[in-house]
Amino acid sequence: MQNVIIQACSEQDKEWLSHVHNGTRIDIQLLDQYDSRFQSELIGYRFGRYLIIRFDEFVIPQSMNCTGLIAVCRFLIEDSLGECFAFKSEIVNTLRRPDKLLFMAFPREIHRRPLRATKRQSLKIPASISLRSTQGVSPSFDGALIDLSAKGCRFQFDASHTGRKVNLLPILIRIDWPERGIQKEVSGMVRNSKMQDGFLTIGVQFDEVQPDLDISL
Repeated sequence: MQNVIIQACSEQDKEWLSHVHNGTRIDIQLLDQYDSRFQSELIGYRFGRYLIIRFDEFVIPQSMNCTGLIAVCRFLIEDSLGECFAFKSEIVNTLRRPDKLLFMAFPREIHRRPLRATKRQSLKIPASISLRSTQGVSPSFDGALIDLSAKGCRFQFDASHTGRKVNLLPILIRIDWPERGIQKEVSGMVRNSKMQDGFLTIGVQFDEVQPDLDISL
């Protein structure tokens, strides 16, 4: 997959920021003697100047001074772009009150890499899922496919679903797609789950490639 480098703080390349929202989870790897690595959360920025990132107390000891350290930051924009972003930046300040915050220099360059060999297309197709189990019939849950390729999809539960997480489990998806004349069951594996716009969504990798579900054809 091609890795693209852009000038992150130039006005003409500002478009990438429109996909990065408050609450974006960021993986931070400090280039220190311990090669420390932890998850954090973007809570704001000033374009061209700095990013503000919240971290949990336990990941950086009270005695550790991070100011001046270089960090490698990585984050995913799955649904709107399907890309992984990465950049290096210097930590310019650390605060612990009223919250645990890192102020990082705004990146000059950022690397963008597609997550998938085939791009998924945005759509909304009625579907339902159930757990594949040898213990008998499992309950099914209604929802919709909100992106799709021959190799996988993202399933969005109906608003009535109250769960906030789905474990990495084998599932069966029932797809009803009258526009394509497709009504079928596809087995797959849950790879991730998250809340998106108030709905629980899961990323699914199909057990077998499904050429008839490739809407780019």
